[in-house]
Amino acid sequence: MQHIAIPLALTALLLSSPVSAATVMNESQARVAAARILKGDPYGNSFEQISKNIDEAHLISSGNICGARVTKPLWQFQVVVPKNRNPSGDHEIRGSFVIDGQTGKMVCAKLPFLD
Repeated sequence: MQHIAIPLALTALLLSSPVSAATVMNESQARVAAARILKGDPYGNSFEQISKNIDEAHLISSGNICGARVTKPLWQFQVVVPKNRNPSGDHEIRGSFVIDGQTGKMVCAKLPFLD
């Protein structure tokens, strides 16, 4: 049996690619998916900037969210952009948004510029 050497960079890329539909993202993967959605003003232009503004992350598997009953795992993020990190500088931004726990696609948002 032949073994194929996979370069470290390719391995990292494969590991960071979207999760299969049957798998629920772990928190780290969900935060990466969230950062892709939030990228840009006022939430940040790099993963590090965006991460500072994600206050909490919760995996939701039951109950109601976004005005509907939860039928599949969802990640909910609480986002806080303090006044001093808001590019307009005139107020704090505080809200939440929800992504599909398997695909990383946005389900709903209560944040400016995401609806």
